[in-house]
Amino acid sequence: MYMRSCLNWVKEQRLVLLAVPLALTLALALPLVASAHAILLRSDPAKDSVLQQAPSQVRMWFSEDLNPVLTTAVVINAASQRVDNNDAHISPNDPREMDVTLHPNLQSSVYIVLYRTDSADDGHILSGSFLFKLAGPDGTVPSLGPGAIPGEDLLGGNLASQNSGQFDGAALFNLVMITLVELGAVFWGGAALWVLFVLQLPEYAHDEQKAINERVQQRFDRFFAIPVLLVLLIADDGIVLGQALNATGGTWNVSFTLLVELATSGRFGTWWMAREVIIGLALLLALSLFLFKERPRIVDAAQPWLNFILALALFLAIAMSSHASAVSNNLLPYAVLDDWLHLLGAALWVGGMLYLATAYLPVIQRLPMIERARTLLTILPYYSPLALAGVVVLALTGPLSATFRFTSWDQLFSTAYGRTLIVKILLVGGLIITSAYHVVLLRPRLGKELKKYSLAVERLQTTRATAGAEEPGRAEKLISRQVEMRQGRLASKTQHLMKILRWEPVLGVGVLICVGLMNVFGGTLVPAGAAQQPPPTGGTNAGQPLHQIVATSDKKFSVTLDINPNRFGTNLFTVTVVDTSTGKVTTNVGVALYTTMLDMDMGTDSVNLLPDGKGHFSANGDLDMSGHWQVRIQIRTPDQTLHEANVTFVTPY
Repeated sequence: MYMRSCLNWVKEQRLVLLAVPLALTLALALPLVASAHAILLRSDPAKDSVLQQAPSQVRMWFSEDLNPVLTTAVVINAASQRVDNNDAHISPNDPREMDVTLHPNLQSSVYIVLYRTDSADDGHILSGSFLFKLAGPDGTVPSLGPGAIPGEDLLGGNLASQNSGQFDGAALFNLVMITLVELGAVFWGGAALWVLFVLQLPEYAHDEQKAINERVQQRFDRFFAIPVLLVLLIADDGIVLGQALNATGGTWNVSFTLLVELATSGRFGTWWMAREVIIGLALLLALSLFLFKERPRIVDAAQPWLNFILALALFLAIAMSSHASAVSNNLLPYAVLDDWLHLLGAALWVGGMLYLATAYLPVIQRLPMIERARTLLTILPYYSPLALAGVVVLALTGPLSATFRFTSWDQLFSTAYGRTLIVKILLVGGLIITSAYHVVLLRPRLGKELKKYSLAVERLQTTRATAGAEEPGRAEKLISRQVEMRQGRLASKTQHLMKILRWEPVLGVGVLICVGLMNVFGGTLVPAGAAQQPPPTGGTNAGQPLHQIVATSDKKFSVTLDINPNRFGTNLFTVTVVDTSTGKVTTNVGVALYTTMLDMDMGTDSVNLLPDGKGHFSANGDLDMSGHWQVRIQIRTPDQTLHEANVTFVTPY
C-alpha cells in the first residue's frame, strides 16, 4: 500500500517536480559571470611600471562597486614615508574607481600603493598592494630590497597574505559565521519543506502514521526551531563583524565600532538587514508556537506555509548579499536565481537529511522494531522526490556557478578556492553514492524482508489457529524459528538503514563547510589580466593579431580594425577608413575607439587614434583581461557627423 501511495503522490506532484528543472533551465539559459570581492583590475600608474615623470595621482579600477565606509588607499616610498595627500576617495563618475592624489615633485624611488576595498555588492573586504618606480634624471631605475614590504601593516593586517589563501584567526571566525548561517538556513528551510510536503500529506494509510508525524513536528518545534533561529541570527551578525575584522586586521574593539556603518551601507547592507528582519519574524513565529499551546486551527494550518515563505525569502536575501550580487546589472537576476536555487537544493537534500536524522529518527527509535521498519518504508518514498530534486539542483547549480568564477582552469588547482571546490565536489559525490546506496539497495531489501516477515507471521498465526489448544507441533516450531530468523534479519536491516540515515547528513555539513571556505578564499580568484599580474612579454600565449573589416551602421564607410598582438595588456589599435561611395581611403576624419569587456562589468575605456598621414589611425590601448570584448569604432567627419561600427572578438590569455 505504501508503494501505491508513493506512486500516486509522485503522479499528483509531477507539475511541482517539473517546475524545478524548468526554473533551473531559466537560471542557466544565459551565461553567469561572477567575481569574488572587489579585486584590482588595473591601475594608473600600472603595476611594476617605470615612470620618467612623477605622477600627480594614482587611479585604481576594481571588479565591483566600492563602499566608501572602509575603502581607502595610501602611497609610501621605500622609506615608508607617506607621499599621498590622505584623500583617497571613490570617483564620483565611477563607483568602481578609487583615486588618491600625490605630493608634488616626487623624487626617484620605489613607491608602494596599499589599498583596501569594501565591496558594496557582497560586503567582502580585501587588501592588496602594488608598486611602481620613478626613474632618476640620469635614467637609473631604483629597486626595493629583497623581501621588503614597507608599510605592510599600515592599513591593518598582513597585506601579503590577504589573497593567498592562508588561514588566520579572522578567516576562522568568518568561516564559522558563514557556515552557521548556511547550515541554519538550510536546516530550517529543510524542516519547512518536510513539514509541508512530507509530514502533512493526506495519502498516509493509517492514523498511527499521522500521529507519528505530529510527534516529529512537535519535537522539532520544541527542541530545534528556536535554537536554530537564534544561532542563525547571532551568526548573521557575526558575518558583519567578520568583515570588520578583515578590515582592521583582527582588532576587535575597532571592529565593533564599524558594525553599524557596514550593516547600513551598499547593497550588501540593505539585504543583510532584510535577512535580519526575516529571521526575526521566523523567531517570533516559533516563540508564539512554543508559548501558546492552545491555538486556533487556522494558525496551525498557516504556520507551515508561513515558515516555507519565510525560508524562500531568506534564501533570496542571502543570494542578494552573496557573490551572486557582484555581477553586472543585466546578469544580476540570473546570477541571483542560480544562487537561490542552490540554497533551495541544499534545503531539499541536506536540510531534509538533517531533519530526518534529528527529528524523525529519534521519534521512531522508541517504536517496536517492526513498526520502525514499516514507518521508514512508508515515509521515505515521500521524501525521496524532494531529495532527488535537491540532488539535481545542487549538482547543476553548484559546479556551474563556481566554474563561471574561474578565468582559467589552472585556478582549480592553484588557488585555495579551487582546491576547496574539488573537496566540495568529492563530498557531493559521496552524498550521491550514499543516497543511491540506501535508496536503490537498502530500502528495497528492507521492503522484501518486511514482506517475508509478515508472510511468516501470517503462516504462524494460521498454524496456531488450526492447532487450537494442542501442544505446538513440529510445523509450528519450524515456522516460529523462521519468524525469529526473519525478525532478526529485519531488525539488522532496519538498524543498518537508520545508521546510514544518521551519518549521511555529516557529509552534507561537510559540503556547507566547503561553501564557507569558498567564501573566505574568494579573494584568491584574481581575474586573468588583473593589475596584480604582470603583463605577458610574449610566448605561446601571446594570441593572434586581430584583423577584421566591418561597415558602419549607415553603410557609408568600410572600417578595417587591427589589434596587435590581441592579448590582455597593452595593444596597438590601428584603423583604416574607406569611403564606400568612392572606394578610396579617407584621411580627413577623426577616429576614436571605445572598448567594453563583455564578460565582466568593468566600464568602457576610450582610445583616441592618431593619423599617420597615409590613411591609418593608430594608438596604444589596454585590454585589461582575457575574454570577450566589444570595440565601438566612432568616426567623426568634418561636418561633425558621427558614424559608428561595432566589432566583437575574443582576447586569449
